[in-house]
Amino acid sequence: MAYTNKFVIRTYHRIPVRCVVYYLGGDFLGKGTAINLCRNGFRVLGDHQVVPGMELVVRLTLPDKDEPVEIQRVVVRWVRGLLFGGKVVTMSPEGEERVGTFLSARLRAYCAST
Repeated sequence: MAYTNKFVIRTYHRIPVRCVVYYLGGDFLGKGTAINLCRNGFRVLGDHQVVPGMELVVRLTLPDKDEPVEIQRVVVRWVRGLLFGGKVVTMSPEGEERVGTFLSARLRAYCAST
C-alpha cells in the first residue's frame, strides 16, 4: 500500500468527544475510543496496532443513539503507539448527516457555555 508522508495543515477543528469505536482491518477487529472528531476524520486510542496507509472499516457509536454510524472506508494517516488519526474516505449520506448533526449540537453547546 503506497503512503505519502505529506504534511498538511488542517483548516478545521476537531471536537473533543468520548465515543466507542470498532475498527476492522483485514484480519483483525480493534476496539477503541474516539477522543476527537470532525466531519472527515478522528483520533482514536485503540487496542490494536495499525499502520499509516492502512484502510479500515469503522463503526462509531455516538451518544445520541444506540445504533452506530458505519464508515465504509477510513485511511490511517498517522500512528503513535495505539493512538492514531483516521481520515474518512467513504461514508453514507445518512452517516454524514448524523455525524454533522452531532457535531453541530456539540459546537452549539460549547459556544453557549463560554
